Amino acid sequence: MSTVLRVLGVALASLATAAVAEAAAAPLRSPVERRVVAAVDRGTPAALQLLERAVDINSGTMNLAGVREVGQLFRAEFDALGFATRWVEGAAWNRAGHLIAHRPGRKGAKHLLLIGHLDTVFERESPFQRFQRTSDSTVSGPGIIDMKGGDVIMLLALRALKDAGVLDDLTVTAVLTGDEEKTGAPLELARRDLIAAADSAAVAIGFEDGDGHPQHAVIARRGASGWVLRVQGTPAHSSQVFRADIGSGAIYETGRILAAFEDSISRQPYLVANPGAIVGGTTVAFDPDASRGSAFGKTNVVAETTIVTGDLRALSIAQREGAKATMRRIVAAA
Repeated sequence: MSTVLRVLGVALASLATAAVAEAAAAPLRSPVERRVVAAVDRGTPAALQLLERAVDINSGTMNLAGVREVGQLFRAEFDALGFATRWVEGAAWNRAGHLIAHRPGRKGAKHLLLIGHLDTVFERESPFQRFQRTSDSTVSGPGIIDMKGGDVIMLLALRALKDAGVLDDLTVTAVLTGDEEKTGAPLELARRDLIAAADSAAVAIGFEDGDGHPQHAVIARRGASGWVLRVQGTPAHSSQVFRADIGSGAIYETGRILAAFEDSISRQPYLVANPGAIVGGTTVAFDPDASRGSAFGKTNVVAETTIVTGDLRALSIAQREGAKATMRRIVAAA
């Protein structure tokens, strides 16, 4: 982790000195770069202690008190760095809320937005709850990668910039949302503060793990949306399946549609459509909030109904809308 933090600290320092491209490839040459690296090394033990404290607080998205507690833990760290901090209460979108920290730099300083989140996928009922050291160089725990580790790295990098005397050369806003894993509704309220911060920033950096390689930076991210496919067939005795007036039934037709989705969408770079759940039979029910369904059917009855839920991930709005149009054409060809 230290190597990654050193590179990150130097990269952030380079934003303050307008030398980003050179810093990414060049060895440490300037006194500022050397001071940043030294500060990262000094701060790493304390950062690991902070990470352990954060991980041992359960902050599953719907554990609102736990999300707030992690927010207060990190808020104190931002306060100590001279940031003005505020908690945005999330009752209006049925979540804990967000932590926002802002520190103005010198006149004309580049505005940098740092993005993190406080919640994890591990709710209070999860058996995975505690920080553990698994070797001299690795640890495990709920939310370390996604993304309390990223939040701690953010703070350590800022501390290193301050210790190196270059933090004042940047205006920094940090937004740590409390509902990244399960976004509240309405979305326009849940993401209002993050969007406002992005509108005024020159550069934005998210600190969540990207492609699983700690030395890689992801420079684009696909947006996600959801879809639901409902198919109705003609119920009949199974001996009549494939008859012209009966057809193949809902399950066969659903298989045709999903296979066509895969064939079409998998050919397009960066575009994915994943069917995550399916129920089918004579009668079906699906609860989207619980992501749980049930079905009744018999082997000698042609299936009457199927429901499929999935997500669609695209790199641009145009790609997303094109995929939706393709999916609709496939369904209409039934």
